[in-house]
Amino acid sequence: MEKNKRNYNVFFNTHTVSGIAISIGIYICFFAGAYALFLKEINNWQHDLKAEVSPIKNYERVLNTVQEEGYQLEGRSISMQRHQLDRGEISVSSGPLAFDSLQIKNGTITKQDSLAHAALYLLIDPVTYEIKSKERSARNGDLGTFLYHLHFFQQIPTVGIFLAGLVSLFLVFSIITGLIIHWKKIGSNFFTFRLKSSIKNLWTDGHTALGIIGLPFQLMYGVTGAFLGIVVFAYMPMFLVLDGNTQEIAQLIYPNESPKTESNLSNERVDINGLVEQSVAKLELSEIEGIGVNLSDYGKTNASVNVSISMDEQRHFANSTSTKYRLSDGAVIKHNPLEEHSYAYYPRLLMKKIHYATFGGYFMKVVYFLLALATCYVILSGVMIWLVAREKKTYAHRAKFNRNVGAIFIGACTGLYPAIALIFCLVKMLPDNFGLASNIFFLFWLAFIIYSYFIKSTFRINKHALIVAGVLGILIPVFNGTQSGLWFWKSYGMGYLDSFFVDVSWLVMSVITLWAAWKAKPVDKKQR
Repeated sequence: MEKNKRNYNVFFNTHTVSGIAISIGIYICFFAGAYALFLKEINNWQHDLKAEVSPIKNYERVLNTVQEEGYQLEGRSISMQRHQLDRGEISVSSGPLAFDSLQIKNGTITKQDSLAHAALYLLIDPVTYEIKSKERSARNGDLGTFLYHLHFFQQIPTVGIFLAGLVSLFLVFSIITGLIIHWKKIGSNFFTFRLKSSIKNLWTDGHTALGIIGLPFQLMYGVTGAFLGIVVFAYMPMFLVLDGNTQEIAQLIYPNESPKTESNLSNERVDINGLVEQSVAKLELSEIEGIGVNLSDYGKTNASVNVSISMDEQRHFANSTSTKYRLSDGAVIKHNPLEEHSYAYYPRLLMKKIHYATFGGYFMKVVYFLLALATCYVILSGVMIWLVAREKKTYAHRAKFNRNVGAIFIGACTGLYPAIALIFCLVKMLPDNFGLASNIFFLFWLAFIIYSYFIKSTFRINKHALIVAGVLGILIPVFNGTQSGLWFWKSYGMGYLDSFFVDVSWLVMSVITLWAAWKAKPVDKKQR
């Protein structure tokens, strides 16, 4: 009996400590990730775009535009794509070309040579083929992409994604220990919700019930998040055994890829547009979502072009196909048919599909969104249980410390909601200055955390966050309609489905949020 009680206390304490330690991080992952599920939809809403984007019509003209700008194409590996994340523009990118060692020794490199060999990133208009932007930093930011990056801490240089992976790993640990704690009473706890009981019981019942409901969802996100965040560590033994030889490692991971060899220059090649048409002719046009063309060793005898086509994710599990052609005569070097990939291709694909809900359209994303918000409640309620439990006399000597920590934790979590609502407003108020909007977002979030630290009251922190988020949320469709003219009662009929969806979603969420803030009442001492 004593042994069982000791084991229970060990699991309970480890569950509590691990949950508190990752509470802010995992809350950001789930709350920002809930919005990141609608990355493309939010980007289309921000830039007043329709969902469909047609493929590039003339790849040869794109190359001519790049060459006329002064870039040397021979020897480059060039990527040409057009998709929703580029707002319908054609993106052309390539790494820098190496200079001849003799030129460097003799110091004969000119400014023109430097430009010709420099790395390039161009955004080209798909109609006029004029260059719209020459630098990644010059391009205005995308809100959906920003929230997507936030959900795995990419704003923290280098280590952000690894931190997100570790947080996900600890989430799995916290879920397993929580399951062990509640295993014997999992059925009765699921049906227990004491609204008129003490505040601690209220938080505990909500934490347990929603934790059980969202258990498969949370476990899935913990496993897939850890896999996507720290999968690089799985390849560390290869780096040690092969002394960091990246070519040998690439051959082990992608055995069908042949290593590059040096070759001479060649002016003979087939038309790239024809090769793309040849690849597209084998597929249903209505199901094609994007086409990417990647040139390797352009202008050399071994030059090749890889045409990759992505299909409708809801109709195809493995929704990509690619064909690699020899550019000199158009012969097929390698072909990856749709739905016929190697076994190594599927694990990561499966992880990404179930992690980002790319298999069920709007309905599945909405389900994921609601489950993510329920998980956020589980995280918040866990912190509240910890705070209420530490109001006992046995913790009186650390009361001030506990209140300060609780205020920071609750402020950081609940402050993210009004901060996101604010940046939605700002991208419409400052359409050409996303950098300023993102800076205001972080400053507002920090200010709310500081404000929470000084007021200490968890009730006021939560209520004020709901009021501010609710008011800003109602203003979002107003700013969108004023700035773009796409009022939600017009946008659906005009074919701007994403604009309609985002505006209406914010209206619904804001009404519910303000109703919750109005209904919220402080807890008196008797209820405690």
